[in-house]
Amino acid sequence: MKKNFLKKLGLKSNVRVLNNDAAAEFDDLHIIEAIVFASREPIHIDYLLTKISKSDKSYLCELMDKLRAYYDNRGVNFEYNDNYCVFKTSPMIKAALVDEFEETRDLSKAAKETLAIIAYHQPTTRSEIEEIRGVSSSKGSLDVLLGYNWIEISGKKDVPGRPLVYKTTKKFLLDFNLSDINDLPNLSELRREGLLSAYEDST
Repeated sequence: MKKNFLKKLGLKSNVRVLNNDAAAEFDDLHIIEAIVFASREPIHIDYLLTKISKSDKSYLCELMDKLRAYYDNRGVNFEYNDNYCVFKTSPMIKAALVDEFEETRDLSKAAKETLAIIAYHQPTTRSEIEEIRGVSSSKGSLDVLLGYNWIEISGKKDVPGRPLVYKTTKKFLLDFNLSDINDLPNLSELRREGLLSAYEDST
């Protein structure tokens, strides 16, 4: 098992003859793997840089590339972008987990519009979402998005009634292949996909 792991990561299979750099790399790979695996949330790249032997982003990216290749054909995949990394269920076995996971395409139009409005207007309240959409939003749409862990409650707005405020999460960025919120597509692209028709009427 150990030899197979080392071989897939491009390291020598005999740990006893590893030089100091290779040994440090081997340790760093396991540190990254353990930290990301143990976390319930995506891990920020900057945090990993404080835990490995070299605080060098290009070195870290090399290690993450090896982990991504190692987990490429497994039940879980190692994925990362410019800011975060995470273990995710492999698309190859999603069909076997159909009872556990819902596909994004099954989101209602109301939920899609709600998600897009939060992404572009965060932090925002339910009443502000309703004002933009032009219709009342059922709590169900927010509950679905909270269930996907694409949005979270970030506090309460300092106005009468103290309504809850929503914003997108790290998982939202990873699931939609965004490095940060500024990478969101422009509004015309969303409208072309059939989203934000209500938003278009309100702008």
